[in-house]
Amino acid sequence: MENTLTPTRLSTDGILDGDRSAPKAAQTEEITVCICTYRRPELLERLLVALAKQRTDGRFQFSCVVVDNDAEASARATIERLQPTLPFPIRYDVETARNFALVRNRAIGLAEGKLFAFIDDDEVPREDWLIRMLNILEEYGADAVLGPVRPYFDGEPPRWIVRSGVCDRPPHPTGMMLHWRKTRTGNVLLRASMIRDEGLRFDPAYGSGGEDIDFFRRAAEAGKNFVWCEEGAVYELVPEQRLRRSYHIKRAFLQGRLSLKYATDHPSFFAKARVGVKAFTAAVLYTMALPVLFLLGDHLGMKYLVKDCHHIGRLLAMFGIEHSTKRDF
Repeated sequence: MENTLTPTRLSTDGILDGDRSAPKAAQTEEITVCICTYRRPELLERLLVALAKQRTDGRFQFSCVVVDNDAEASARATIERLQPTLPFPIRYDVETARNFALVRNRAIGLAEGKLFAFIDDDEVPREDWLIRMLNILEEYGADAVLGPVRPYFDGEPPRWIVRSGVCDRPPHPTGMMLHWRKTRTGNVLLRASMIRDEGLRFDPAYGSGGEDIDFFRRAAEAGKNFVWCEEGAVYELVPEQRLRRSYHIKRAFLQGRLSLKYATDHPSFFAKARVGVKAFTAAVLYTMALPVLFLLGDHLGMKYLVKDCHHIGRLLAMFGIEHSTKRDF
C-alpha cells in the first residue's frame, strides 16, 4: 500500500525526521531516495512534488533523505513547508563542507531500508521511475540499476545545443551490463548491502566531481554488477547558464582533468602512457578539424570543440597543470 501522511518533527540531532511510529506496509521493499541539494529551493520543491506522484503498486514504500550543502540550511524552509503535504517522510541534514563525496556520504549515513536511490535536485522522475528500476534490479539480480537522464528546457534552446547533443547522454538497451566508467549517481537504484556489507563510501579526494564513478569502480572491484534500465528515465532541467558555450567548454576541461584519475582499470606506467598518447592524438586531430567542422555547422564545431577540450584537460592534468579545480561556472 502507499505510504500515509506522517507528521514531521525536528529531532535532537538537528535532523528533520518523519514519525517512525507510523505503521509500515508488510512484505514490501523499503527504498530511501537520497537527494543532495545546494541553494535550489524551487527545483527541490519540483522534485519532491514529483516524487509524491510515484507509483508503488503495493510493492515498496519509500522515504527521502535530503542533505543540504548550504551552511545556511536554505533548503530547510522548503522541506518544513512541504512535508505535511507529502505521502513520505523526509530526513534532512546539512553538510557544510563543499565536497560532493562528503555530501553523498552523509546522505547514505541517514538512509534506511534495503535499497537506496540517488536523484539530483535538478531532476524530475517519471511516475513509474522506482517501479521500473526495481523491476530490473530484481529481474537481473543486479547490485545497482542505472537509468537515463534526459534534458528538458524551460524555454526554446539554441539550435546548436539540440543538434550537437552536448546535453544528451547515450542510451543503452535495458538489461545491458554496464562497465563502471558508464556509471553515475544522477539516476540509480542500488542495494544498501553494497555500502553496509562492503563498507563502500564516496572518496572525499573527488570533492569536485568524479566521486560517483570512483565509487562504482571500487564496487566493481568488489564483484558488484550494474545493469541499465532504459525505461527508468528522469529529466534534468537545463538552465539558462548551461546554454552558453563557455559553460560546456569549462565543464569539458574539468571533466577531462577529473577523468584522468579513473582513466585505466589498473594504473601502470604503460597504461598511463597509452592514455596520454590517446589524449594527445585526439586533441591534435580535433584541433586540426575544428575550422572545417565549424564551417559545416555550428553544432558540429561545438560538439567536437567540447571533445577537444576534454582531451586537452586530461593532458594538462597529466603534466600537473591545474585548471578548473572546482565547479565555479
